[in-house]
Amino acid sequence: MPHQSHAEEATKIANETKFAVLGRAIADAHATGTDTKHLISLAMQMRYIEQQQTDKEIAFAGLTRQIGDAARNGKDTRALLERIVSLRREELGPS
Repeated sequence: MPHQSHAEEATKIANETKFAVLGRAIADAHATGTDTKHLISLAMQMRYIEQQQTDKEIAFAGLTRQIGDAARNGKDTRALLERIVSLRREELGPS
C-alpha cells in the first residue's frame, strides 16, 4: 500500500482539525446559550463540500477501474473515456 505524502497527511490533519475546532465552537456556544445557527450552517456547508469531493473521488476511482478492466479484457473503452473526461470537466468547471 503506498504511503501518503507529507502534504497529504498534513491536509488530512488540517481538515480534521477544522471540523474539531468548529465542533468545539458549537459545543461552547450551545453550552452558553449563544445562537448556534451560523456555526451549524458552516458545519453543514463544510460537510457538503467534503461529501462532494468524496463522491468525485469515488467516481474517478470507479471509472478508472472500469477502464482498466475493459482494456485488460480487450473491450472498447471509448464510452468510459468520454465519461471520465466529462467528470473531469465538471470538476474543473468553466474555463
